[in-house]
Amino acid sequence: MSSLRERLLRHKKPSAGSGELSPGTTAEGGQVLAARDGERGSLWNEAAGGAESGRDEAEREANRPQAEPESAETLAWRELGAELQPGEWGDFVMRRVHFGLDHEHGLHALGELRERAERLQHLLATGKRPGTKGRRGAQPAVQPPDDTPGSESAGVVPNEPEQPPSTAVERLLFIDTETTGLGQGAGNVPFMIGIGYMEADRFTVEQMLIRHPGEEASMLAYLQTKIAERPVLISYNGKSFDWPIVRNRFILNRIPLPAEPEGHLDFLYPSRSLWKRTLPSVRLGQVETSRLGVFRSDDVPGSMAPVLYFKYLAERNPEVLSGVFRHNEWDVLTLAGLAIHLARLLGYESDGDDVQAFGREEWFRYGKWLEKCGIYDAAMVTMEALAHDLTEHDTEAEPERAELDSCVLPLAQYFKKYGRYEEALALWNLYIRRMGRERTAALEPFIELSMYYEHKDKQLELALQYAREAEDVLWRRDALKRSVAKAGQRRRSAETTDEPSPEAADLMKRIERLERKAASALSGAAKSAACRPEGQSGKSPKKRTGTAQLDLLSDFS
Repeated sequence: MSSLRERLLRHKKPSAGSGELSPGTTAEGGQVLAARDGERGSLWNEAAGGAESGRDEAEREANRPQAEPESAETLAWRELGAELQPGEWGDFVMRRVHFGLDHEHGLHALGELRERAERLQHLLATGKRPGTKGRRGAQPAVQPPDDTPGSESAGVVPNEPEQPPSTAVERLLFIDTETTGLGQGAGNVPFMIGIGYMEADRFTVEQMLIRHPGEEASMLAYLQTKIAERPVLISYNGKSFDWPIVRNRFILNRIPLPAEPEGHLDFLYPSRSLWKRTLPSVRLGQVETSRLGVFRSDDVPGSMAPVLYFKYLAERNPEVLSGVFRHNEWDVLTLAGLAIHLARLLGYESDGDDVQAFGREEWFRYGKWLEKCGIYDAAMVTMEALAHDLTEHDTEAEPERAELDSCVLPLAQYFKKYGRYEEALALWNLYIRRMGRERTAALEPFIELSMYYEHKDKQLELALQYAREAEDVLWRRDALKRSVAKAGQRRRSAETTDEPSPEAADLMKRIERLERKAASALSGAAKSAACRPEGQSGKSPKKRTGTAQLDLLSDFS
């Protein structure tokens, strides 16, 4: 009986071209089939193992945590160039903008700040000249040189003014805030703080914004680290507004407030010194347009910033704040441009041409500002050039009448303070030539000339002449007041008296004193003339020199 295997082989068809199987080849065919069955088994095992590993990989991929898709708000912040900044106490919104050193903001490239920043140190000085006592007309004390004999043994150490902190560019931090109001109480929150600083090859503006009050502490902590790195703040009205508000927020959030910044340059004060009388206002927008050449387009007014922020809180649409980001960015850039402009003025780079183009009033204010900053040599050069310009253009049209009161008289006082009476006399006489006959003329030049000729030049008659001219000006002024009162049909009240004004009383005393001194001088001269022998001059004989005496002796030899 054949085995089952043999019966199965008999039913198997031979392969094409092989012919029928002989009984002798049955075993070999069985071996071939067994080999093929083994191959099929190994392939099945490999396929089964691959399928198993594929299922494991799919399970691992399914169990792996998937990244959450970005929210619409996050994408909206990203469109504004902002992102969420992780902080010590949570996240807040951060927007960073980088500018190359060749980026021009108005008239100046930002890279100019690197080589001029240290000049801003003058703005941190007190401006009091060493040796002055602070009174009007005080002269600067002359300090002996270090190699003066006996100076070391004297044991006297001069009171040197405290050295202001360095204003190197890597220590400067420009700051500007956008707040929910204008007060300084607890309800006024700086929802955006913009800072700017110079890096190695770029200028960076960082704008921090809070989406709700819970993010304020994290924002302040980040600001704290920046102030520690760059301890000299630069702001515009920051001493009175921005920094007090930020300091209050540190206290309310119970964040340990570090020491005050080493220095704080508030550019509002030099702007007032330079442009208060020549610009309609000294707001930052006016200054940047008139003096920095910055013209904004599509700008959001600063007064609209809190309105837009409250709108964002209601709608949660970051696009609402795009204009506020742009406005704050321009403010920080303008602070950098203003720093460059003031540093150029402090360095006297253009010999005052940047100021002279805007009139003599600003020219004079520039010289006074240099003096206030302690740059006395440049201040004197500026004032001398202005005095020369005024006296050289002394015509009926120039200087203008407004410049006589606002420029000529203060300039004369400046030269008087430093003992430069030649320039002061020329300016006082210039004013009298132009305004001496006017009812609205000032008494100052007449009084000053009278004082000079009485005490300095000892010409009493000339001093009395200027005092009487001052009396005439005062009389004409009072007559003008009386005519105005009569035209208005005003009646004198019961309290009105005929007593002279304090100014008139002082002038009368001066005239009486000069008249007495002049009369005394005349009587003394008359008495000395009467006591002299007839034919003798009032002058003492001139002492002969040694050569003249030898010549006289040779005549008798």
